[in-house]
Amino acid sequence: MRGYWVILRTELFGLFISPSTYVASFYFLTLLGIGFRFFIESFMSSNWILPPLSSLVLGLIFGAPALIPFLTMRSFAEERRLGTLETLLSAPVNTTALVWGKWSASFLFFVLIACGAFCFPLLLWTWFPDQAQSLGFDHFEHWLGGGLFLLIFGASFTSVGIFASSITKNQMVAGMLTFTLLTLYIAVMAFSYGESSTSHLMESPTDLLRSCLGSLDDGLDKLQHFAVGVIDIGTILHQIIILIFFLSLATIQIERIKH
Repeated sequence: MRGYWVILRTELFGLFISPSTYVASFYFLTLLGIGFRFFIESFMSSNWILPPLSSLVLGLIFGAPALIPFLTMRSFAEERRLGTLETLLSAPVNTTALVWGKWSASFLFFVLIACGAFCFPLLLWTWFPDQAQSLGFDHFEHWLGGGLFLLIFGASFTSVGIFASSITKNQMVAGMLTFTLLTLYIAVMAFSYGESSTSHLMESPTDLLRSCLGSLDDGLDKLQHFAVGVIDIGTILHQIIILIFFLSLATIQIERIKH
């Protein structure tokens, strides 16, 4: 794809010099660090069955709707507002390369933040190896599964943000749209992973609510399984489809602007 590496370098540079990106990353990692301490204390007091490392991974995923907009909202919206997108599209750059280059930059920055979050258990393991072992940090499958979990979901989440940025000229609107879509996405994902029960749907509103909450609880249990290393191929394929779908929509939208 012609121009892909140029776009990737340019977008990464833009993220690294953006104050809003650093502020969002700082607050996100700070809150995640506080949550990680809570996970450890709860796990040690037997009030929390999920290992702290897996809880950290889930915290990254469920906190992503608040972080991803800061990484993606400027991608196309700001270009359109400033009128530089038309100039960029007139350059010898393939539209697909443009979209994938901007997505790659946002995704790599998300991976960088995720690596920063993984420093919490690594530092604990370095300074207090005995305590870290008792917390399950010596289980390689948790690191591998958690890392793969973050990669596949981070990739699909950032694609949603790129799409949202491609359909508006206002970066704040793009950010709010990304937050809304990702929040709905996580809710639907949790429900879809759960085992839906239709036997009580027509009985009463109370039974309907109970059925929905039961399905959500089942879905969250499966997400927890993914976070500890039990990741099935179906989940990976599902996230890849979501990734390609939203980036394809973004490409179509940019093509419309181009012509």
